[in-house]
Amino acid sequence: MCGSRVAIVDCLARGSRLKRFATQDVIGVGPRLVSGILHDLGHEAKVIQCEEAYKVSNALSGFEALFVSGMSTDIPSMLKLVSRWSGGPAIAGGPSFVDYLRLIYSGYNFVVWGEGELTIPSLIDYLNGKKELDEVPNLIYKVGNHVIRNPGPRWANKPVLWGFTPSVKDITSYPGWWGARVYVEVVRGCSNFFRPTLPLRNGRTCIFCDLCRKGSLIQRLKCPIDIPPGCGYCSVPSLFGPARSRPMEQIVDEVKSLIKLGVKRIVLSAPDFLDYGRDWLVSPDPLTNPREPPPNIDAIDNLLYRLTSISEVSTEETYIMVENLKPNLVTEESAKVLGRYLRGTPVNLGLESGDPQHHIALGRPSRVDEVFRAVKLLKKYGLRPYVYVIHGLPGENERVIESTLKAVKKVWDLGSEKITLYRFTPLKGTAFEGFPKPPPAVKSKAKSLYELVRKLNKEGKLRLKGRKLKAIPVNRGKDGLIAYALPHGPVIIIESNNTSLIGRVVEVKVDKVLSDRLVKGFLIT
Repeated sequence: MCGSRVAIVDCLARGSRLKRFATQDVIGVGPRLVSGILHDLGHEAKVIQCEEAYKVSNALSGFEALFVSGMSTDIPSMLKLVSRWSGGPAIAGGPSFVDYLRLIYSGYNFVVWGEGELTIPSLIDYLNGKKELDEVPNLIYKVGNHVIRNPGPRWANKPVLWGFTPSVKDITSYPGWWGARVYVEVVRGCSNFFRPTLPLRNGRTCIFCDLCRKGSLIQRLKCPIDIPPGCGYCSVPSLFGPARSRPMEQIVDEVKSLIKLGVKRIVLSAPDFLDYGRDWLVSPDPLTNPREPPPNIDAIDNLLYRLTSISEVSTEETYIMVENLKPNLVTEESAKVLGRYLRGTPVNLGLESGDPQHHIALGRPSRVDEVFRAVKLLKKYGLRPYVYVIHGLPGENERVIESTLKAVKKVWDLGSEKITLYRFTPLKGTAFEGFPKPPPAVKSKAKSLYELVRKLNKEGKLRLKGRKLKAIPVNRGKDGLIAYALPHGPVIIIESNNTSLIGRVVEVKVDKVLSDRLVKGFLIT
């Protein structure tokens, strides 16, 4: 195994069909991090796309080990892929590890539980004959008819955490990488260790001990009746632990390297960007309170100042964005500092349910009125708020849907530019594991919510008609060039067949709205 060639296959967001149907312009951190770890350990590693690895006959030839990354919803694609593998050890990782029995019994030799920094170096030592198998932490494997799960730390801390740098060169293995949103990790884990209070499928119901809301930061880690932490539908805190902030120098160095390569859009990746540096304020205790202390304004200001001072960012050749924010951490001060450096960029807020009681019962760290306040503040300081909503959640009824309809209308009136409606998916490792997956919104009692969201998003696209947008073409489609708006926005069909423009920044005037997700325009420059 020493010095061997390793294939790292990215199956993230492939679902069961070996193809991305959403977030096609996203390049995540996980596979790049695995590649970086393997490179640092002396191996030749290459990131390969899931569909290429499955469909191209020789895509995996010459590799001596296979690492596959996916979410639990991607397991069907991961299983199809491993059925084509006939080489050395096959290792599964990413959030899919919660379904380890299915992975192990379907062809994977090993499953990495949790964070790769804890397991991969020891696993490589085992494969090189330097360690015994039972010495590899957080590793799952089969011995005879028994599945073994080695013990290990619940999550990584210094010096292991942040001890490896994600690969930059592997960005070029992704189609359209020059125009994609490349994620750079700034926070691992989440500070929301509240628990949902809704009755759960396994018969457990919150006993209202209030430890997760009023206990010490250490006490919040453990629920007396073992309800997983966080929002009931989210697995981040239970699988990846409390929020831990990456050192600033590492973030700046990785961003500079990506810019040097030619990346145009960089997203500072975190379950909540406003958690950045909050853990430093409570250290050595874990950050398990999503509301206190308030945002670390000095840390956020310093990080954004350094990133936006990079010449390519200051001249808008490259764009820096953040993604998710907890509404309750959006204060006048935090909104102001975000607006100072990121004016004109989108930011995402979770509403999920617009019913005040249901919203809190889900385990949300915020209140509905705090979502309204956050939209208003972000808009005030020049940012573009997007809002998430989920239909089919446990506890949803007619009252909840009616309240959510009203809340969606309100966030739109307050300045939200886009509403994203998701269908609830019960994930393993979450409090809502075991609940049935609801039907699509158009076939459920949430149809009115679906219709409202589609109407508002179409209305938002109509506002773009006649506007000039910067964009970067990434491919040629049947009706022209397919381009991504800069820094972010709808997919644009450009009325041109000039493929020499692919990868170059152009200016487009929007002249037609094709759907709530797609617009058409013509070249100005």
